Formats: sequence, C-alpha cells, structure tokens
Amino acid sequence: MPTRVEAKTRKRVRVVAGDVFAVPLDAEQQSFGYIRAYQDVDVGILPVISKACILSTAQIPAVNSVLDVFLFQDVMKEGRWPRVGNLPFADEASAWAPARKQVAASRPEVKMVVFRGHFIPAAKFGQYDELPLFQKFDEDDVIKEILRRADGFLVVGS
Repeated sequence: MPTRVEAKTRKRVRVVAGDVFAVPLDAEQQSFGYIRAYQDVDVGILPVISKACILSTAQIPAVNSVLDVFLFQDVMKEGRWPRVGNLPFADEASAWAPARKQVAASRPEVKMVVFRGHFIPAAKFGQYDELPLFQKFDEDDVIKEILRRADGFLVVGS
C-alpha cells in the first residue's frame, strides 16, 4: 500500500499597513528584496537587498519606497514571501500609497487618479500629468523590478 503524504497547510497571513516582506530574488533564496504594505493592496518597493539572510525590520535602513505598485497579495497572504515584521507608518495618511495616474490604453482620454483606494476623475482631483503612473504588478513583476533597480539599492551581507 502506498504511503500517503499530507501537504502541510500554511496559516494565512493577515497583511496590515506597515508589514515588511522579504522577496526571494533567486530560486535558491540566497538574496532578498523587500516590500512594505500600504493600506489596500498597494506595496512600496524598498531600496534594500540582502544576501544570504533575511533582515529584521531593525536592520532595514530605508523605509521610503522607490516605486509604489498595486499587487494582488496572495503571495504575501499565503506565506510564500515571509513577513519580516511591521514598520508602522507615521500617520493614517502616510499608510496609503501616494496618488498615481491611471492611463487606460483603451480610453486614453479618460483621466483618472488612484487615491486611497478610489478612482477619482483628474479634473476633480486637481492633478494628473505630474503624478507617477499607476502600475499593476504580479509577483514576477516585483522581482524583475527589484533586480532591474538593484544597482541603486543598498546591499547588506556577503
């Protein structure tokens, strides 16, 4: 009779604003990038990479993001990217990603701003052209973006 192997189920992680996650950058998990969760489903990519270890929140010297993106949080909630800890935001307003402009390929004349989880017409919001672009990333996009920007990041470890 064959041996039955049961997969161990991981406990789902509840993501809250300020949570910092280590992003494995290679299959061997020898280097990690870091992201910080905002309110809603946005994350900020932090300009830090560690080699051969996962940093604690106390070891992460930079909490200002280099890019803020929309990210479906399954990878975080399922525990595939380990939560390092929480670095609380200074106030409620800073716990939200900055305003970003949405550029719709199908209707470029419709100008919307993504702000605090809502889509607001640019005319009502009062800004558009000077805002950074609203980008939707999946987990691979986050890894590629960290690796693309790695030369400008602080590298901790060997």
